[in-house]
Amino acid sequence: MPLPPGLGVGWRPQLATALAERDDLAFVELIAEGVDPDRPLPVALARLGVPMVAHGVRLSLGGVEPLDPARVARFVRVAQHLDAPLVSEHAAFVRAGGAEAGHLLPVPRSRAALRVLTRNIRSLTAELSVPLAVENPAALLRWPDDELDEAAFLTELAERTGAMLLLDVANLYGDVVNHGTDPDRFLAAFPWERVAYLHIAGGVAAHGLYHDSHAHPVRPEVLDLLRAVADHWPGPLPCLLERDAHLPPVDEFHAELDAVAGAAGLTRPQSDDHPTAATAAAGPIPGARVRVGIDADLVGEDLVDAGPVDAGPQVDAELLAGQIALVRTLTAGEDSADSPAGFAADRIEATRAALIDKRRLAVSEHWPALAETPGFRDGFAAVVARLPPTTTWADAHAYAQTHYGALGVEARAELLLAATAGRRWALAGSRRGGLLVAIRLPLLGLLILGRRRRG
Repeated sequence: MPLPPGLGVGWRPQLATALAERDDLAFVELIAEGVDPDRPLPVALARLGVPMVAHGVRLSLGGVEPLDPARVARFVRVAQHLDAPLVSEHAAFVRAGGAEAGHLLPVPRSRAALRVLTRNIRSLTAELSVPLAVENPAALLRWPDDELDEAAFLTELAERTGAMLLLDVANLYGDVVNHGTDPDRFLAAFPWERVAYLHIAGGVAAHGLYHDSHAHPVRPEVLDLLRAVADHWPGPLPCLLERDAHLPPVDEFHAELDAVAGAAGLTRPQSDDHPTAATAAAGPIPGARVRVGIDADLVGEDLVDAGPVDAGPQVDAELLAGQIALVRTLTAGEDSADSPAGFAADRIEATRAALIDKRRLAVSEHWPALAETPGFRDGFAAVVARLPPTTTWADAHAYAQTHYGALGVEARAELLLAATAGRRWALAGSRRGGLLVAIRLPLLGLLILGRRRRG
């Protein structure tokens, strides 16, 4: 096991003080795309003195198109920068045909998708010097041509690639609510000997669906599922809480971490029969299911001869066409073409709304004054529904241009600050509603000067 069994947390600068107070923190996880490999790590992060995992969200391992070499190279550099003992990504895709979804989308649980994932995972692990763990993603919709259930799909993926698995318990709970997955059957069939660590997060139920928001407390039902997961492994596993937005007060955050640790069995007394990071790495434990063909001492190698990993051109073309159609349907707005064949229209709409809401929350986090504009929620949704996702700044700028007359001076100042960021010399101004000027100068920093319009 590359990680020590214990409690982990997704690193956020706002959590630095709270995390420094924990004496049971075993590791942290950082979103790889948010780490600059050319800059020193934050002092508060380095002082924690715990292993750091690089967690990717943009490689698109499930995409038919080849991995972007620049993204792979950066991912590898981030892992080296963090001295990560492990990296992780998702069995999902995020782009197709030049279009970005701005979110992790599920792949069909088919053998064609397995071949694509196998090819891309082998390509990635060839560049890595540490193990890769692949996560089961959250999904409001499912493809119509599934051939395997989720446990069988992940098991075969691990066998084909030698990759480890990251089991997201909250995503599994979402599958139970949204797709009728039988949790007992899943847990009985899951290849526990391949698990690197667990994820758990909060979510919210809306319109009969469970949304993995990472912005709400962990629900009691998800903690119950975590207890069931812990019962399938005779000793503690590394378990990480993801909390990305709407961060609670420190006392509530500590209480949530304590509840997760308790449900995961991290606070239970350990006997000699319970594996530690050292004993588990030495070989299979009693009672764990060991699948034929996997050498448990090796990770990240082409361990299993699973046959050819390249699908035929026709199969690849069909899967790629489906991925392109799904991404364009989810990002093209209300005037898009009919949904891809076989997908439930209500799930398409729910996913589209969730993607827009995710973009709105990202803008709100970076420009809180902009988000206080009257009618922001509905106005933002109307603007970005026809604007394919690119960057959070592009979303904020598009909304501001359309609703500039409604913006307060604080919101306009936020936008000017963003427009001058990263420059030594800059001058930006706005004349609507009065003169507002942002000046950035060496040594002096940023100055914002304003004068309201009379009358």
